[in-house]
Amino acid sequence: RVAQNGGSLERFEAPSVADASIEQFDVDGLGQEPGNLAAINSLKINRTFRYGRHLELLLTDNRSFRSQPLTDRPETAPFKSKEFPFVVSEDVTEILDAGRTYDGGRPPATIAFGGADLPNPRKDAPPLSMLGAVQKAWFLERLGSSTATWKVWGNTVAMLDWRIDFQNLPPELGLKWPTTGYALLGDDDWSGYRAERREILEFVRSHGITGFATVAGDRHAFLAGLISTDLPPKPFTPVGAEFVTGSISAPGLAEAARYVTKNSPLRPIYVYEPAGSSPKPAINFTLMNGVRASLALARTNDLHAAVAARNPDNAPQLAFADVGGHGYAVVRAGSDRLEVEFVCIPEPLVRSPGLDGGPLAYRLAHQVKLWKSGDVPRVERTKAEGTLPLVL
Repeated sequence: RVAQNGGSLERFEAPSVADASIEQFDVDGLGQEPGNLAAINSLKINRTFRYGRHLELLLTDNRSFRSQPLTDRPETAPFKSKEFPFVVSEDVTEILDAGRTYDGGRPPATIAFGGADLPNPRKDAPPLSMLGAVQKAWFLERLGSSTATWKVWGNTVAMLDWRIDFQNLPPELGLKWPTTGYALLGDDDWSGYRAERREILEFVRSHGITGFATVAGDRHAFLAGLISTDLPPKPFTPVGAEFVTGSISAPGLAEAARYVTKNSPLRPIYVYEPAGSSPKPAINFTLMNGVRASLALARTNDLHAAVAARNPDNAPQLAFADVGGHGYAVVRAGSDRLEVEFVCIPEPLVRSPGLDGGPLAYRLAHQVKLWKSGDVPRVERTKAEGTLPLVL
């Protein structure tokens, strides 16, 4: 359901627009061509639903009003490495996203990448925006004024960083990560809109908002964890929880990695291939434990022994990650806790012959108990049935 200018939901009245290029943009990157504005404002997704005393659901549109993602900009192409598929540099993304506001308004003129100092193409540009100014103001006002126990943000795209410590690759692998920091799996969701993410999470912190959680999709992966403005080596200070659901049938990164990394020395980071068995999503193990743990798994075939090589700073924010999972999530809110159950099916390559939809791979539940202002939220696993894919 959406709100439109005419007020009725029975029939969509499309605005009259002409085909025209967008030449002018506002400070947040929103195209000001009249037809563009008429089109994206003809269907408003952002709204709230109140369910009794304990739950308010806030929905936002994270596509229509956003700045162009970094990954789609030709000027950011020099900051990508073909040797490292699927990822971008976390520290470079921080600089490019923030533009002229980086480091308190002192952005660097050049950015170190791959042994060279490259010109910073966004040092005079404004920071990127995911929500746009009008929607962001609406969202923060509704979030700050909510009296519900749980303020759950229907967030379209995820906030949780999922990252890989490629800076810790052993030299004998023959590849050198082009920066000294972490890699991010993509930058077209909140991982690439870090300045605005920081603004929102700082609003939550400064206003003492508790019971804040976001639910999202889009990544074609199951993720559960805590959202924070920063991760190690910077301070990790969570202000809420996030739960990301896997796709029902659309393929994700785990499937793509089987083909993209066929001839890459990084294959064990993405794909685990035990003898006599089908490929497994090593990327799950990497996201939770780091590259050296996944390389140890490929070498020893012992999941528990491989954990000894883990990097504890890689993912303190993640309680669970399954990049190859398909299925759906169920959210339950009560007076003192929010619980999210992931229901995962085997990879849906063939139609199930039965009416029940076929077998399940696993059911997994996490909860976050209501916390007091100033305290840190915690995500706890409450149920695990079935076989979790390379996750302890």
